[in-house]
Amino acid sequence: MQVQRIHECNSRDEQRGSFVLYWMQASVRGQGNLALDWAVEVANRKKLPLIAVFCLQDRYLSASVLHYKHLLTGLAEAQQVLADKGIRLYIFQGSPLDIIPRLAQHAALAVLDTGYLRHQRTWRKTLGELLPCRTVWIESNVVIPVETASVKEEWSAYTLRRKITPLLDDFLDVSTEAVPVLTSLNFDLALEVVPLQAVELGSLFVNIPGTRPRRLKGQQIAEPAGHSAAMERFMDFIRTKLDSYETGRNNPLAEGTSRMSAALHFGFVSPLELVLALQQELELPRISSCDHPGAAAYLEELIVRRELGINFCYYNDYYDSPLGLPDWAVKTLSEGNLHPREHLYSLENLEDAKTEDPYWNAAQNQMVKTGYMHGYMRMYWGKRLLSWVGDFETAMKFAIFLNDQYSLDGRDPNGYAGIAWCFGKHDRPWSGRPIYGTVRYMNAAGLRRKFDADTYATLYK
Repeated sequence: MQVQRIHECNSRDEQRGSFVLYWMQASVRGQGNLALDWAVEVANRKKLPLIAVFCLQDRYLSASVLHYKHLLTGLAEAQQVLADKGIRLYIFQGSPLDIIPRLAQHAALAVLDTGYLRHQRTWRKTLGELLPCRTVWIESNVVIPVETASVKEEWSAYTLRRKITPLLDDFLDVSTEAVPVLTSLNFDLALEVVPLQAVELGSLFVNIPGTRPRRLKGQQIAEPAGHSAAMERFMDFIRTKLDSYETGRNNPLAEGTSRMSAALHFGFVSPLELVLALQQELELPRISSCDHPGAAAYLEELIVRRELGINFCYYNDYYDSPLGLPDWAVKTLSEGNLHPREHLYSLENLEDAKTEDPYWNAAQNQMVKTGYMHGYMRMYWGKRLLSWVGDFETAMKFAIFLNDQYSLDGRDPNGYAGIAWCFGKHDRPWSGRPIYGTVRYMNAAGLRRKFDADTYATLYK
């Protein structure tokens, strides 16, 4: 594994302890997990068992019961895979800032996987200060470590692509799938940390935490959770859809995408696993100079575009606010706030998909009913809000709320970056028009030129 993936949270030494602690947070999987591999290797070197811990918070951002159910299903698979390796995964309910420091008092070393949102960065910083032992965080959910890719917020995909492409072939780290020498399945953590009580996953399924959105009733999950299901779906994508991906990815009726966004969001799979699987299946000698049109287009989305969203959230604390938009976009949209709207819709109208636009309604209904919205429709969906809400600040707030409540891949760097793009982020000024100013505009005629939008509207009435 490239050393650039490994970061110190503090300058403390490893201490005498009963176990090595691995806090699973953003990599909910028992395989293809570089943070887990490193933790196992350290535990073996120190001849200690490895204890894995997941902290489940009752209210996590805008997560709904849908998201929690999906997470718990994937977590159950990860728990079993870890058990097969001889690693016990404990589930605790509560804040990691309360639980992890108490566990770390008895740990020789703490290992964290990582997310890139504001609160996740705060967790890492705070734990580095609180924990008495050496604490390390490892980047297992990106192809290029975020600070290796760039030391600053990038202006666009173009500027990040130039930095990432020369590094690609050197950072295709393969998981060792390391197995502990000492099992922790019989380890009694309660004897070490008396006040803490782990919970059983089965009991959590009975009383699933999370918010209950108004329209959640009757929602149908479009995809199964967990690592195995995700990899099976991805291999089918490579073998049956990749050849047409370059031309068919923007057609919501073609079902030509990989549908990996939710699995990547929950950490059920690593982007490295996907890249390596694609490389092996197509026998590509180099990822950086891929000559397969479909594969090249997919790698652009999986690596450059996805990691642009991560770059945005890592370097910009205002990724979920108009304050994170470029100055030119704020100026032109502020001027657009003064323009009259033909229709004004409340958040409740929008949530219920009661607008004058059948295509927007269909996109909203697709997200509510399935937890998924096609990427091309999400761009249209986000931009259309500008013309229906009195000001762009509220329109952005509504977009984030709806996406985070109903989309399986909500509360994610790619979601925040995608919504910000609808308001001018990672884009350039275009021709001016009412309300939108010089922010890129999309309309229904453009949808109809791309695909059979009327059929799509009928599918998700």
